[in-house]
Amino acid sequence: MNHFYIKQVGQDEIDFTQRLPSLVYLDGTFTPNFINSYQDNVGTDGCQLTSVAFGKGTFVANFFMPATDYREHQLMRHEFYRQFAQRPLLRVRTSDDPDKCFYGRPVSFPMDSMADGNNDFKIQLTFEVPSGFMYSVQRSDQVSDGSFGMNLVGMSPSYVHSEREFIIYNASDIQVDPYYQRHDLKISMIIDGPITITNRTNGTHWSYKGKLPGQTKIVLDGLVTYKNGKQDSLNSDFGFIQLETGENDIVVSGTATNHELTFSFPFLYLS
Repeated sequence: MNHFYIKQVGQDEIDFTQRLPSLVYLDGTFTPNFINSYQDNVGTDGCQLTSVAFGKGTFVANFFMPATDYREHQLMRHEFYRQFAQRPLLRVRTSDDPDKCFYGRPVSFPMDSMADGNNDFKIQLTFEVPSGFMYSVQRSDQVSDGSFGMNLVGMSPSYVHSEREFIIYNASDIQVDPYYQRHDLKISMIIDGPITITNRTNGTHWSYKGKLPGQTKIVLDGLVTYKNGKQDSLNSDFGFIQLETGENDIVVSGTATNHELTFSFPFLYLS
């Protein structure tokens, strides 16, 4: 049996196919939305590609729900609408791809009987996904070896390092970019002095130059630097780290004698 899981803000995840035991989740498909921008060049053939973005995606879920009589038909109809009528985004995942999820809102959908005098439903529910992506349910530093369909076949990458040079594997379908695209990337570190982190794969880098009283927790959250939980970007060079798809060659330099770095981010998927 296929399962369909939903999670409202501040609440536990529920298996909607258990909430309505007669509900059958048939299948679902996520479709990304490619937005390409071009510039026309007067007097020349063709045009120039200027930008590529991933716009609002969609997820279409198909259900079948039998009802024994009209009373049950009405009760099930009410419960279905009640669960999906919440104003915040819902986190949704399915048993087809249990290690991925998306955050979306359904558009209006009819819940009509399959035929006159028949109390059964066949429902097609379309979600708008404003982020444009599906996400890994767990962040990179929490993903287990048994994860399914996440570009990690036969791999067990590490996201916690204390070496001077190491590899960070981005299993996403696209680059993780906290600067231009505001993607979620947190680099937490315990350091005892100034440090520079460089991604030699794409040349992005970030430095912390402040004096530290021994081992101190520093966090680079996207573009903002924190020291012991308080914003401290003035002691950074206002740099940032981007992660290319696949392997990223990370180098740590500076006068810090000890460091432990944790790269934490959700993987981004287009299907």
